[in-house]
Amino acid sequence: MNLYRIALVSIGNEVLSGDTLNTNAAWIGRRCAAIGALVAEQRTVPDERAAIIEAVSALRTRADLVVTTGGLGPTHDDVTVAALCELFGDKLVVHEPTLEYLERYAALRGREATERVRSQALVPSSAIVLPNTVGTAPGLLFRRSDGGDVLVLPGVPAEMRAIMEEHGLGWIARRIEEGGYDVFAERVLVTSGIPESDLADRLESLRTTLPPSVELAFLPAGGVVRLRLRASGRPDEVKETLEKVSEAFVSKLGEAVISTSNERLVEVLHRLCVTNGKTLAVAESCTGGMLGAEITSVPGSSAYFVGGLICYADAVKVHFGGVRPETLAIYGAVSQQTVEVLASYVRTAYSTDLSIAISGIAGPGGGTAEKPVGTVWIAVADADGVHARHYQFGTDRQTNRRRACDAAILMAIERLRST
Repeated sequence: MNLYRIALVSIGNEVLSGDTLNTNAAWIGRRCAAIGALVAEQRTVPDERAAIIEAVSALRTRADLVVTTGGLGPTHDDVTVAALCELFGDKLVVHEPTLEYLERYAALRGREATERVRSQALVPSSAIVLPNTVGTAPGLLFRRSDGGDVLVLPGVPAEMRAIMEEHGLGWIARRIEEGGYDVFAERVLVTSGIPESDLADRLESLRTTLPPSVELAFLPAGGVVRLRLRASGRPDEVKETLEKVSEAFVSKLGEAVISTSNERLVEVLHRLCVTNGKTLAVAESCTGGMLGAEITSVPGSSAYFVGGLICYADAVKVHFGGVRPETLAIYGAVSQQTVEVLASYVRTAYSTDLSIAISGIAGPGGGTAEKPVGTVWIAVADADGVHARHYQFGTDRQTNRRRACDAAILMAIERLRST
């Protein structure tokens, strides 16, 4: 396949040390895939000229485009521009529009554009300058005839995304079209209720008859298994191929498919609640507001999410969650009885169609032989009653809280799909 190949170079000591999580590479990979470009390689290098030169030089020999992130800015460790000037035998020149922008940027913030700030207007003479509308360091594009082109972006995620959205992605899409490249596209089906191994067995007959241009990958995480179908070929053929294959998979799996568009669990919940006109409230103990935060991370969640109760202490469960002291004394805070009361009480108190209650032992302490760390009870209340379920997760606190949120959302999705 003649795919447009992209190589990523993430630049920064802070990325190598783990002080900064490299979200840029994941974002670029997803967005480039969406327009049919293949991110074929990734490298991370320190803030050193020699390392940057070696990485970019090597990757240009086997990629149509090298995208770098990081190392742009006014401080001593921002050496990407200098490295590329050395690599291409270029010189720095003042880019007047950028200089004017930097001066306006500083003035609007009541500051002076110092020489250090103004130095960001010095750009390689052969580079196309890509304005940075949310920061100071501009992006740069080197069109080269001696190997792959190079797109240079800031490391600050918001700035990188803005330049890519406004300039980079459109330019890549045009290069693919003008160059007559093949493309690849993906369709991701989200499934629940079937373990990965069982899912693989059920789909084996379909997998072995897939067209040669289609790849299948199983991606388990967060209580679901995502099935990534990736097809490559001519632009006018890929969409039709994916559509046919996806329909066959959905037909085979039926209700196990909860999304055909790679939605997050909370996005599925959002869609079902809004579509069906349902409202939701939550009562959280061990998750401490994480579930409410996840729900409200989706724009427009106010259309269905009313609010919730963070009842971490037993006294709050009693005084605000409707749990009787004797229930806690007999069954404990982490029990079917407690979450059922919380779910029922919150649903009534908040006048919602559904409610979710979570109580568990997140760890690392607090576990017993009867209820070890990772024990979680979740209840969902709706017009048909209260439905509770016991989970036994692991020993890591944050993982347990994350998995409890995912499990709670899945339970709510199940109830919404059953009515």
